[in-house]
Amino acid sequence: MNRPNNLKVGDRFRVIEEDSDFDMGEILTLESDDGSDCPYFWNADKSDACCAYWSELEPYTKSVRDAQVGDVVVSKVSKDKRMVLGRWQNTIMLSLTNNFKRTGFIFTLDELEEDFTLKNAPEVGETLLTMDQIAEKFGVEVSNLKIAKE
Repeated sequence: MNRPNNLKVGDRFRVIEEDSDFDMGEILTLESDDGSDCPYFWNADKSDACCAYWSELEPYTKSVRDAQVGDVVVSKVSKDKRMVLGRWQNTIMLSLTNNFKRTGFIFTLDELEEDFTLKNAPEVGETLLTMDQIAEKFGVEVSNLKIAKE
């Protein structure tokens, strides 16, 4: 992978080429962006930060299968929201619909993926840009930039 253009601290990446610092498949979080081809990343529990080359990584977006306690999932059909109340190896306990304090149902990860999406998950093809990036692209000052929502 080449160095992404729209980087921000906290972006997540998956290791696709194992090196001495990180294991294959490990999820890393960008610790700081120094503009280099080998910036620093936090490991999964943020106990250590090491550098990694962009060529060893791929973008990582959290999916519904990665949902943790406290995350909210949305039904693909009814658009009802449920909160993840418990997580085990291959099952997740969800709250009742729109009532995050009451236990609802237990789903396998396959069932969860089939029936739900993660709330606030980026849409396919979504691009996140900062005001500075937009202003730079169009050669204007940020203070003069006005964006209309179609």
